[in-house]
Amino acid sequence: MDVLTMHDSLATMPFRKTKVDGLMDILCLPDGKRIIAVSWDGSFRVRDMETGTQAGEEWEDKDREVGTIALSPDGKKVASGGMDGAVKLWSVDTGKVIKTWTGHTKRVRSVRWSPDGGRVVSGSYDGTFRVWDVESGKTIPM
Repeated sequence: MDVLTMHDSLATMPFRKTKVDGLMDILCLPDGKRIIAVSWDGSFRVRDMETGTQAGEEWEDKDREVGTIALSPDGKKVASGGMDGAVKLWSVDTGKVIKTWTGHTKRVRSVRWSPDGGRVVSGSYDGTFRVWDVESGKTIPM
């Protein structure tokens, strides 16, 4: 779905006010019908935008608080940045962690995907950024 089509589909959906405690970040999924909301406590909720109800089971990062998320270009994975400096990849389909990368010494403030989905860039309050190769999980020297 292209951005214009997604915008049109969002514009035709009824407005729903939904409360999410401790909301840290939110994503629209490519189908234009669901969002993923993440709270500071590490809980992820996939919600149906038409009904406002939760879709499927809640995901939970039991080890770490989550500060930021980003959706892969293909819409199949979510990268999350943790308060402890970890970056995790999650499967949108299963809500399970695929990979965990460590290296930052403070909270990860931002995560972004490369357009081809082969890399994730993370920036931290420790003053560093890292470029991760998604396949190998290794950082790419800059």
